Amino acid sequence: MSVFFLYSVILYFRNVEEQGYIELRVTNKDNTLSPKNIDINEVKDFISDVESFLYPNRKEKQNRPHMSYDIEEGSAKHKFFLPITAVILFNGLTSEIKSRNNLDFLDYKRQSIIDKFQKKAVKDGYIIEFNNSIAKESSLVIDYTTNFIMIAPTFYESEFYLYGEIYQEGGKNPNLHITTNKYGNLTIAATKEQIMNGEKKTYKPFGIKVRGKKSLEDDKLSDLELIEFIQYKPVFNKSLLEKVIEKASVNLSKITNVDAWIDDLKTDGI
Repeated sequence: MSVFFLYSVILYFRNVEEQGYIELRVTNKDNTLSPKNIDINEVKDFISDVESFLYPNRKEKQNRPHMSYDIEEGSAKHKFFLPITAVILFNGLTSEIKSRNNLDFLDYKRQSIIDKFQKKAVKDGYIIEFNNSIAKESSLVIDYTTNFIMIAPTFYESEFYLYGEIYQEGGKNPNLHITTNKYGNLTIAATKEQIMNGEKKTYKPFGIKVRGKKSLEDDKLSDLELIEFIQYKPVFNKSLLEKVIEKASVNLSKITNVDAWIDDLKTDGI
C-alpha cells in the first residue's frame, strides 16, 4: 500500500467530515471597529486563545483536527472553520458559562482564557460575542462590565525529577542549588544528613527527586524539598540498556494501552 494512497484516504475522510465554524465578533463602544484596525498581534492572540480553549493541553493540540481562520467585516469577525464536533464543544462550554454565570466548572487553562478575554474587553472597551454555526444567537457575550472570577487552583503539588549541575550546598538553613537547562537555577530544601551523606556533590552533574509545587500558569517550580539524589552519569551503556529493556519487556507487554498508562504516571521528568 503506497504512502500516496494512505494520504489520499486521510484527506478523503477529513473532507467528508461535516464542517462548521466558530465566530468571535468584536465591536467597540462607538461601533467604529473594522478588520483594518486589528493589529496582527491581536489576531495572533485570538487564534492562539481559541485553539487553547478547545484543546487546552499539549497532547490535544498535537492531535487536533485541521483549523482555518479568516477575519471579516461586521465590526471584526474572527472566524474559525473546523469539524462540527469542535463547534459543538465550543457551543456547549460557552453556553454553560452563560447559563451558570461563572467559570467554576472549567479547568485552569480555559478559565484563564476567558479571564484574558474579559481583561481585553475592559482595556479596549470591547464587546466580544461568541457565535457559531449551530446556534441562532450568541452563546456568550463578554464586554467591559463582565466580571467572571477565577477560582481554579494556580498550582499543583507533585514529585519531580530534576537534572543538572549542583553548584552550591549547605548553609544555615540546609539547601542545595542546582542549574537546570529548562528552569535555570533552583533552590531545594534539604536536611544536613542528605547533604553530608556520600561524596561531595558540588560542581557535579546529578539527578534529584524532589517534591513541590508547579504553577499552572507559567510552569515554574516552588517550595521544593529534596527526596533523594540520583547519580547522573551521561555515558551510554548499550549492554545495560539491553538488559533493562529485556527485564522490563515482560511487564510492558501486559500494558494494553501504552498512551493511557503514560498519562496516568504521577511524576514529571524535567
